[in-house]
Amino acid sequence: SRCCCICGVRRHYTHPSSPLLPCPATHPVMRVSVAFAQLAAASTSHEAAAANPIRRVVSLLQSMQVKIEAEGEKQDKLFAKFQCYCESNTAKLADSITDAKAKIDSLGTDIESSTQDRTQTVADLADAKESRESANKAIEDATRQRNKENAEFESTSTDLKTNIAALDKAIPAIENNMEAFMQTGTSALLQAVRSARDVSEYDRTTVQSFLQARGQSAEGYTPQSGEIVGILKQMQDTMKADLKEATTKEAEALADFNELVASQNKAIQAATDAIEEKTEQSGSLAVQIVQLKNEKSDVAEQLEADTGYSEQLGKDCEQQTKDYAAVKQTRADELLAIADTVKILNDDDVLDLFKKALPASSLLQVQTTQKEVAAQALAALKGAHSKRPGLDLIALALHGKKMSFDKVIEMIDGMVDALKKEQVDDDSKKAYCAKEFDETEDRFKDLAHEKERLDQGHSNLDAAIKDTKEKIAALEQGIKDLDKAVAEATENRKQEHDDYVSSTAQDQAAVQILEFAKNRLQKFYNPKLYKEAPKRVLSEEEKMYSAYGGDIGTTPAPGGLAGTGVSAGFVQIKQHTVDAPPAAPQVGGYEKQKGGGVMGMIDRMINDMKTEMNQHKLEEEDAQEDYEKMMQDSAEKRAADSKAVSENESALAEAQSDLATNKDNRRANSKNNAETHGYNQDLHQACDFLMDNYDTRKSARTEELESLDKAKAVLSGADLSLVQTKSSAKFLAA
Repeated sequence: SRCCCICGVRRHYTHPSSPLLPCPATHPVMRVSVAFAQLAAASTSHEAAAANPIRRVVSLLQSMQVKIEAEGEKQDKLFAKFQCYCESNTAKLADSITDAKAKIDSLGTDIESSTQDRTQTVADLADAKESRESANKAIEDATRQRNKENAEFESTSTDLKTNIAALDKAIPAIENNMEAFMQTGTSALLQAVRSARDVSEYDRTTVQSFLQARGQSAEGYTPQSGEIVGILKQMQDTMKADLKEATTKEAEALADFNELVASQNKAIQAATDAIEEKTEQSGSLAVQIVQLKNEKSDVAEQLEADTGYSEQLGKDCEQQTKDYAAVKQTRADELLAIADTVKILNDDDVLDLFKKALPASSLLQVQTTQKEVAAQALAALKGAHSKRPGLDLIALALHGKKMSFDKVIEMIDGMVDALKKEQVDDDSKKAYCAKEFDETEDRFKDLAHEKERLDQGHSNLDAAIKDTKEKIAALEQGIKDLDKAVAEATENRKQEHDDYVSSTAQDQAAVQILEFAKNRLQKFYNPKLYKEAPKRVLSEEEKMYSAYGGDIGTTPAPGGLAGTGVSAGFVQIKQHTVDAPPAAPQVGGYEKQKGGGVMGMIDRMINDMKTEMNQHKLEEEDAQEDYEKMMQDSAEKRAADSKAVSENESALAEAQSDLATNKDNRRANSKNNAETHGYNQDLHQACDFLMDNYDTRKSARTEELESLDKAKAVLSGADLSLVQTKSSAKFLAA
């Protein structure tokens, strides 16, 4: 709000650039008042010299008319600019609001889509983690089962090997030297017999009886070694077969286990790759969602601000239009009033009347006299040496001729009560002032401490905002530099790849030409090594046409470079001019040259070119691998930098919000300080006189009370006789 340019009344203006329009009802009155004040001054200054003062009034009214019309034209131009301002800004705000609504809808769709993508990514990430855990558990279970099976195999294998070893020793011993066998220990053999499979109970009992009979004397022994050896050999064969079968199953189980572990390791690696990919993708989507939400929030805030400003602008423009219509109507009414007044005052008869009219004057003189009464009471009052208006009023009443002493006494009583009340008020005000001075001083200290804290906070926030802006600028510049480096690397990689493709095509064409040339030499020098050109493959149409007797023609000569059938591709061939052939030499019989050296050179050239092609291929693969790694690293760095930018922007926004709050608090502190200073000044104005003159005022008031008591005593003891009053008046008329 600002003050009106004419009347000074505070009015509301929405925009700083809004033109200042005068108040619709007050400014004409101001002009008329000023005009008549000037008229009065002019009349007073030049009354003696004016032959016809009404002419001056008419001239002044005509000057006012010209001035009002000029101001009207100026205000019309200002209002036209204001209307243009309203129209243009209304249109701009409408476009901005429409764009913001569309942007919010688009961002909402993007946020929903990104949220769904991230939800799916998180679900995929959970599935990948579950798959990896499942694969790890499968390996753990398989390892546990493998260890168990291996332990069983080791136990069985050890037993079988022990039993077979015992049989390997016992069978030859029984066959060759029964007496020596009977003298050796048989516990191992008994254990082997007991654990043997696929052996009848009769055979097992027979062998055990045989072995247990070793303690008898040789004379009482009935030889049955042949049957025993047969049974033992059968046991031995069965145990060896069991050992072989167990070993085979163990190898198969180990192979199956290794295959399972390899398969699950692949699954684990695939799940790990998926986890890394989905984790990065989830992080990128999360950053993207936050950025989209921040952008949507900014657009929504801008939309709210634009909508509010548009509504307020519409109201202000409508109100200004109504106000200016009232201004124009008031101006027209004023001009009409001035014109009518000028018409009236310019009439010849009116001018003659004012020439003949003369001013008149009168004088009233009043003379009064009074008789002095109550001299003693007046003397008592004068003893107080006070200039208090109440005492003067009482003294004036005593000077009066018709004033009753009872009335004067009543006035004295009222004065006494007033003086006592004043003393009570002074006592209360003194205590109040002392208390307020202390509290104001404490308030000043608190405000000073608060200002120091706010100033320090302002400095810290300024530094933090500056540092954050520098970080954001550095990160954004780093992203730009990274994007530029990636673009340059991509362009270089593309150019290198194009060069590789072109070079490879040229090398392949050169190799094909050399092989073609070598094959042509082989046809002459080594016909057995010559390779015929592939026969022409007929199409279905050509086969049908030939079957019905049609002539499909001969196989066309090979095209390409020098009729080799090799396409030039990227190879650039230098054109030569063809000279006329020389005359044929006179020769005798023809003798073949030795072509081995030439073909050997061609072979070396072909090998060199193939080696070079392989080298180029390896270099291309290395370059592509380096490029892909660089692109991956760049993408990760860009994502990290973008996330850092977003985080720093959030921190910057928070710091700026804190700074705005700090500025508001500083303004509030400054305002409170100014208000406290103003209150302190008012307090000093109200209290300083009392605090400095409290004792003097109290002493003077006590003296006044004593004088009043004396005057009351005099009046109370006086002879209340009739007071006679004499008065006279004179009236003089000019």
